[in-house]
Amino acid sequence: MSIQAISTKVVSTLGNKESLIPLIVKDGVDSASLTYKSYKEGGVIEGTDRAIDEFGTQAIWIGGIPFYKKLIDKTAYHAAKINPEVDPRVIANNEYASWAKENAKGIMSNTKNQSVKSALTDCLIDGGNKAKALFKGKVIAATALTLATYFGLTKYKQYRTKKSVLNNMQQKVNSSDNLENKKASIFNDIEKIGSKTNNLSFKGSKLSPISEAIMFNPVHNMKIIDAGITTERLVCSRNTTELGEHAIKEGGFLFSLYGLGNILEKGVNLLSDKVLNKPIDLDIDVLMDNNFSAALENGKLAADIENLPQKGKSLTEKLDFIVKNPDNAIVQAAKKSKIVSEIKDKSGASYVDTSKYIDINEFEKLTENIKKINDKYLASNEPVRKYLNKVKALKVSSVMTNIILSCIFLSCIIPKAVYQYRKSKTGTTSFHVANAIKNDELKKEYSA
Repeated sequence: MSIQAISTKVVSTLGNKESLIPLIVKDGVDSASLTYKSYKEGGVIEGTDRAIDEFGTQAIWIGGIPFYKKLIDKTAYHAAKINPEVDPRVIANNEYASWAKENAKGIMSNTKNQSVKSALTDCLIDGGNKAKALFKGKVIAATALTLATYFGLTKYKQYRTKKSVLNNMQQKVNSSDNLENKKASIFNDIEKIGSKTNNLSFKGSKLSPISEAIMFNPVHNMKIIDAGITTERLVCSRNTTELGEHAIKEGGFLFSLYGLGNILEKGVNLLSDKVLNKPIDLDIDVLMDNNFSAALENGKLAADIENLPQKGKSLTEKLDFIVKNPDNAIVQAAKKSKIVSEIKDKSGASYVDTSKYIDINEFEKLTENIKKINDKYLASNEPVRKYLNKVKALKVSSVMTNIILSCIFLSCIIPKAVYQYRKSKTGTTSFHVANAIKNDELKKEYSA
């Protein structure tokens, strides 16, 4: 694979709003920076506590839903004889379902021999009710099980940290000659950790039930997990200072993932479009496609736009056009943008995969973005290669600026804000939870 192909793949992935990779990159930076800061400020116990929380959570956050969904696919879907790869949105609309079955070709990607038509037929036996119910149950169950797994991780982390603190206390006691020396040694450690720590446990309300909303977008599904993890972290905070730290950390993290990126992207896109006359809304895979470049240069792009079904045409007519016009530049761009999925038959021939949902609204939005770049190109009087090179450079800059600034925010600003808050509450940046555990243990020992 060429360097250009690799760079295109990287930019395409990082700039894809429906890909989890940009979120994983940002979360990895956030976890690594906070763990490093915890080791630096709070020592081994806090560093380990943070590492378990951050990297354990990341593993659950990334792998939890896919793991449980796959488990449900292998059990519930297998028992029901329903192919889990059929998109429920295809069978939710009678007109769409009828069209999908009629135009089905190729072999399902998750089987060796089941045809797309057979998979759709199985899903539509009872009007699609069983398949829709299975999908809804899968999303809810996978989300709930993922959050339950995180809750187990939190309890393990807190148990392990408490055990480490008590073991350290016992070692101090064992090295002392008498009771007064025991007290002095333990209290001395508490002073080092911070005497202003608030030891009151935070008592939160129970978690809300998981929403029944059906999420088809993996990034949207992650938002449910993020909301659940944030709620669990706040509810399970070991004292009010940790509650405040979690609020700062989680608020900043969610803003970076779902707010800051969108703000940066819209700002750069607006600048490119309105000021530089170089729209960058299209996927980098489309901009890098030689067929797209040729169609833009020779006028085929404009002609293909005119040939698209006009507004007011039925859903079936619009879907038929996509299947019957594979050479249309807009249809090709839709495939590059993953709006239209393809599948192969046993001979290797490619067809539109009708078991996957084609979002006509997204297709029409893509058309508007292509029309915009076509109009801007014609008005520029620049050679097509020069024009597209500028557009591609701006697109790459937009994606990388988004990632880099988000990572700076996560790795520098959030950790600093968390520890500044801790210092304002406890008088130190050391691990206040250890102090609370020691205080509780001393009260038990010397009140007896």
